[in-house]
Amino acid sequence: MNIEQIRQKIAYSPNAMPTQKEATRNWLNSIHKDYPIALTLTLKQFIEIKNDRGAYFKRIDMDDIRRIATHFQHKLNKQMFGCRGAKKYGKSLKYLMVIEGERTYKNLHIHMAIGGLPDYVKWSEIDTLVKNAKLRVAELDEQHKVDIAGDSGWMGQYLTKELGMKDTDNVLWDLA
Repeated sequence: MNIEQIRQKIAYSPNAMPTQKEATRNWLNSIHKDYPIALTLTLKQFIEIKNDRGAYFKRIDMDDIRRIATHFQHKLNKQMFGCRGAKKYGKSLKYLMVIEGERTYKNLHIHMAIGGLPDYVKWSEIDTLVKNAKLRVAELDEQHKVDIAGDSGWMGQYLTKELGMKDTDNVLWDLA
């Protein structure tokens, strides 16, 4: 079997357009230096809804996750820049967020790449700042993991492991 027959069998085409997943990975690999912090936040899988007839528990969905992620962003920005800097002057960190677990039916959690850190923040303080921000968001679970994204492939491979070949639905582009 020659190389052309092998390529034909596995449907390889050098002229084919990259899939959405490959294009996203390539783009993330090109900007990984701007996002040095890798953060994983676990979510409570059910939230309590209270109304005039009582209370019930609802499984979280994409809209809830967007709201939770936005709330966490605001709290972390307050931790980094102070209330005045975050609110009045609009200072903010840079975020890239991906929801994991929706397609694989695992517990839902959020992977974040964070950048735009001020020079005065030390690496040793980041975990404490994340903990303090997380305590102010009731829907977040206790576990979280702060790591250095670096050149480890976290942005290109790990962050995009649940992306579809033709879509990027679990990336929260509107919160970036």
